Amino acid sequence: MGCGRRATHADCQLIVDRSVELQSQEMNESDPKVLQERVRRIRAALEDQIKECESRRVTERTMVCVQNAKSNQELETCLR
Repeated sequence: MGCGRRATHADCQLIVDRSVELQSQEMNESDPKVLQERVRRIRAALEDQIKECESRRVTERTMVCVQNAKSNQELETCLR
């Protein structure tokens, strides 16, 4: 396995969005407006971390894992 590529802003936002989505599922929150607002607030709060994320390396395998994660615990495992 290679060392991957540099994470894009979109990659990092996907990770944040997926985390929020999984947290919301765990809390049984399904209102799209509530979810959208939560994503917006968390993206704003994590803007510095998203920028830091962009300097990290990811593989396509990592990003597929993020997209397919069924829980935040699985998501964390993907990112290790």
